[in-house]
Amino acid sequence: MLNQHIQLADWVERVQPSPTALLESTVARYQREGRTVYRLGLGQPDFPTPDRAKASAIQAIQDNFTGYTDTSGILPLREAICRALHRDMGLSYDPGDIVVTVGGKHALFNAICTLCRPGDEVLIPIPYWVSFPEQVKFAGAKPVFVQTDASSGYKVTPETLAPLVNESTRLLILNQPNNPSGAVYSAEELSRLAEFCRQRDLWVISDEVYSAFVFKPEGYTSIASFPGMRERTVVINAVSKTYGMTGWRIGYSAAPAAVTGAMLRLQSHTTSNPSSIAQQAALAAIDGPQDDLEDIRQEYAARRGVLVEGVRRIKGLECSVPDGAFYVWVDASAWRGQTLEGRTISTADDLADILLTKAGVAVMPGTGFGSPYHIRLSYAVSRDEMDSGIAAMASILGSK
Repeated sequence: MLNQHIQLADWVERVQPSPTALLESTVARYQREGRTVYRLGLGQPDFPTPDRAKASAIQAIQDNFTGYTDTSGILPLREAICRALHRDMGLSYDPGDIVVTVGGKHALFNAICTLCRPGDEVLIPIPYWVSFPEQVKFAGAKPVFVQTDASSGYKVTPETLAPLVNESTRLLILNQPNNPSGAVYSAEELSRLAEFCRQRDLWVISDEVYSAFVFKPEGYTSIASFPGMRERTVVINAVSKTYGMTGWRIGYSAAPAAVTGAMLRLQSHTTSNPSSIAQQAALAAIDGPQDDLEDIRQEYAARRGVLVEGVRRIKGLECSVPDGAFYVWVDASAWRGQTLEGRTISTADDLADILLTKAGVAVMPGTGFGSPYHIRLSYAVSRDEMDSGIAAMASILGSK
């Protein structure tokens, strides 16, 4: 047992555990115990790693490519990332602008710790991915939350940001397609945000991990593509969601040279390079044929429709149709103060606990995303599991 008198670092009191990691641990424990769990809350793609990536990793092992690499990642991978950024986003970067990291979360950590000084303020739209405010607090900066709602499409505007900006405001964290809401900004909306950030001298960390999964006809636009924004934006991405490679732990950042150099300095004293074998797998995934991504995108779009329709049939739940990622952001506020299974529902945490323990449905409560009356559902599961999960939810909550 931990000695209660041990003094730990100050950040331990500031930073909360990841609720998504806790749910993953709970689901794994239930499955070990032989319980049936419908995994509608986890952000784990059910499509496998591409065969070309697996073969490249096997070949790397057979070739004994198992030593250290450059801290920033192997040059062929950084070159491939530059090609992909140009191919998919129209962005122009040099390999020296790229840092390959141990997953996208690591790239985000590098960026926040490099850009934020103690006392700086960071604008974070609600709902947000759970690690954004915690990493900001770790860096000694202050998260400043920007409220959004369904009427705004869960998106921020210059008008909603302006009252929160002061001389301490350092940067905006922009995540699109958004986890958990699925919100995607139009080019016009991004143009206005870009102009605002330039005028207010704000940096942007653009988390684009779900950029491959956009269902709007116009596709995806990066804020870094607008005039004057490449110089003040750190683009974050990863192979995790796009290629079904969450466990390979390869992400990357693209940023101005001075920022990249500082992030490399940090990474050289933490992880050094990511796995050499995983880097070779990522290279094959990024540089190989991308045709299968369209098939995956179409399947996600079909599942999205099934999940949205299913949610809208359940008592006390409402949702919008997301434009990207693979989540549905569900408003469960109608259950606030209601009694369910002998318990009074105070927040979505109570609802999520009942759904897991009574119906075997794992959903992610919105508290960790900044909204205590929402739940996040994922359609990155098979249709059978999704259908069974929806039916199990309806058996507890009732139908409309």
